[in-house]
Amino acid sequence: MKKISVLPVALAAFFIVSFVFTSCRSDPPPVEEPPPEPSCLPESLREAEQVLCPFEFEPNEFELRVFELTNRVRATHRLPPLIWCDLAACVARGHSMDMLYNNFMRHTGSDGSSIRERLERVGIENMRGGSASIAGGWLTPEEVIQAWMDSPRYRPNLLSRDFTHVGVGFFQRPADSNARFATYWTQNFFVLE
Repeated sequence: MKKISVLPVALAAFFIVSFVFTSCRSDPPPVEEPPPEPSCLPESLREAEQVLCPFEFEPNEFELRVFELTNRVRATHRLPPLIWCDLAACVARGHSMDMLYNNFMRHTGSDGSSIRERLERVGIENMRGGSASIAGGWLTPEEVIQAWMDSPRYRPNLLSRDFTHVGVGFFQRPADSNARFATYWTQNFFVLE
């Protein structure tokens, strides 16, 4: 009968037991902190947690859906997604409200402001470029995205490699309004340097 050496068996048993105990520890491995969310706020405002929107702002489902559809369109054209910016969305909704209440459809605000001036007013600094898409009368996010994609003027905004950030503003006509359209849409695009 052949003798089996105890040492190799003992070493094998030791390694198996060590492996089982080290791979089944109760303490979880350390979790890496996710990188900070990109922001359109200047560092000083992020630290101070200041809100510069002139009205209480929370994106609504139509605004978020336009953002989602915008990035879906961009993905089909192999473009990077845009980053949502609450301040740009606040400015966009403010412009949609301005167009509704002052019954006009143009990029210049009723106070003569440009998109750049409106974005700078709320504290978006180090901005390069800047463009807006506007629309009136479309009832759903899908309709307004299709209208912008069909527009020689606004399609380039959706498909530009130059923009990194976006904010969407939607406003619906109140029952007592005599505005031309039932809905007003604004999409602000820009690049942070």
